[in-house]
Amino acid sequence: MNKRVRKEKVGAKGFFIAVLAIGFLVFLLFQTSNIANAGTPNSVRHKYYTSIEIEKGSSLWEIAEEYMSEEYASVEEYIKEVKQINHLSEDLIYEGAYLCVPYYSSEIK
Repeated sequence: MNKRVRKEKVGAKGFFIAVLAIGFLVFLLFQTSNIANAGTPNSVRHKYYTSIEIEKGSSLWEIAEEYMSEEYASVEEYIKEVKQINHLSEDLIYEGAYLCVPYYSSEIK
């Protein structure tokens, strides 16, 4: 009878350790997947705005090519937003003027 009680205690202890080990492995799996996804295109990106000075010969198209990202469906969509933000009714911009342009980043600023 003593052996049987001892085996039951050892069995329960082993089961508890196994469950604990599996839980720990699952925890590690989720932690490493979060680290592996850091900075990838699937990470959360935030919209920001910056002011730029228009250089000689610049166009809204060139500015869009530099600042737009995959969040925009097209260059035209980006330019439309830039014009709206800056209250522009035309595509005409002037050297030395400033424009507010949107951009996305995974950094929190």
